[in-house]
Amino acid sequence: MAKHLGLTDVSDAALIRAARGAMAGALAGEFPEDPVIGADLSRALSVLGSTVKRHGGLIELGIAGALIASDRYVVLTNVTLPVTKAAGQLLDAKNSDQALAKIKLSADSEAEGIVNVDLVVVDPDAKWAGAYEIKRGNGATEHGKRRPIMRKLAAARLVLASYVRQAGYGTMENVTSGVIDYYGASGFDKNLTLSREHLDAHFDVPVVATVEAMTAALHEELLIALPQLFGPFLASLPEANRDAKPASNRRRAAAGDPDTALQSLMIPPAGPGRRVSCSDRVSEPSLPGTPRAAH
Repeated sequence: MAKHLGLTDVSDAALIRAARGAMAGALAGEFPEDPVIGADLSRALSVLGSTVKRHGGLIELGIAGALIASDRYVVLTNVTLPVTKAAGQLLDAKNSDQALAKIKLSADSEAEGIVNVDLVVVDPDAKWAGAYEIKRGNGATEHGKRRPIMRKLAAARLVLASYVRQAGYGTMENVTSGVIDYYGASGFDKNLTLSREHLDAHFDVPVVATVEAMTAALHEELLIALPQLFGPFLASLPEANRDAKPASNRRRAAAGDPDTALQSLMIPPAGPGRRVSCSDRVSEPSLPGTPRAAH
C-alpha cells in the first residue's frame, strides 16, 4: 500500500529521535533579546516557547506515523485541495452538515481557491477517507480563526472523494472531516472534534501511545536542557543577593521601615457595630465631663 508522508522510517525509535531532534532544534535557534529581562532569560524563555510550538508538529508527526505503522491506511500530510465554485456556493447557502454530507463534487471543476489540510487518511478497503486539521489544543484557538478552519474542512470534504479517486486510491463511499484537538481546549465545537481520548477508537488502531511516547521523550530532553537554559541567568545574579530580600525592602529596613511604623499607628477598620435604642444609650454610663446626648 502506498503511503505518502515523506518519511522513510516511522518506527518508534525514529519518532523518538524526531522528538529529541525537536529539542535540539529549539536549543539551536537564535532569538531576540528582550531589554527588560536581559539576554540570558530572554533566550531561556524563547527556547521554552519554541519547544512547546515544536510539540504541535510532533503531535502531527506522531498521529501520522502511528497510522502509517498500522499498515491499514494511506496517509497524506499537508494536502492542498481545491475549493470549487460549486463547493463555495453550497457553503455560502448555509446548507446543513447533514445535507452536505450527501454531496460529492468533482475536484477538477472550476475552482475559486485552494485549502491546505494537515492530514488526509484513506482506508481503500473500507472505501473511506477523512480530512483533518490538527491542533495541539492546550489553549484556545482565536475565535476569528475557528470559523475559517471549519469552512475549509467543509469545502475539503465536498471534493475529498473525487480527489482520492483521482490520486489512484479507489472510489470512496464515505468521507468525513474534522479537527483533531489533541488536548481538547482549542474551543471548536465538541461535536466536530476528536481529542486524544477518541483517536484510537476513531481510527481503530493505536495512535495515542505513539504521541505520548514522543511527548515523554521531548519532556525528558527539556529537563536535561533546563540547567543549560537557566544556569547562565542564575549565575549572573550577585552571590550575596541571591537569598537576600529585594533592595527596596533593604532600604526600608535601613530607614526604620516607615510602612511598618505607619501600620503601628493604625487600627483595623471597624464597622458601625450593633444598633442600639435611645433607652439603651441613656442607661449607659458616661465618661466624666461628657454631656449626655439629647433625645
